[in-house]
Amino acid sequence: MRFFSRKKETDDEDHSDESSSSLTSLGIFAPGIEVTQSDPVREHRRMRELDQIFIRSKKLESLEDVPYVVNQICNGNIVLLDITRLNDGKEQNHLALKRIIERIRGETRGYNAEIALVNDGCMIVTPDFVKF
Repeated sequence: MRFFSRKKETDDEDHSDESSSSLTSLGIFAPGIEVTQSDPVREHRRMRELDQIFIRSKKLESLEDVPYVVNQICNGNIVLLDITRLNDGKEQNHLALKRIIERIRGETRGYNAEIALVNDGCMIVTPDFVKF
């Protein structure tokens, strides 16, 4: 059985040796040093991506509209979907809407897209760098 406590030292010289050995014995629990430096190339690329964001709108009618949404998310655009036609209270349209949303969620999972309902008639799909 191992204990993760430090031994009491008598000398100051032994203290430096034992403290480094006790930190290495902690494994993943050892304190880590985080160095955060901004990479100018990465920041420039990110700003360039933000320069080219478009907001697209589409009236959602069937499963045939899913590839359009996926392509827009892949390109880094935000998509507003008008779902009023499918959200009219009819059971068949409601099932079709659920099926379309699940297909969009499944195909955009690799892009870490987020999907949210804005109101009863509008849904938004955003790329991973856009947070709600």
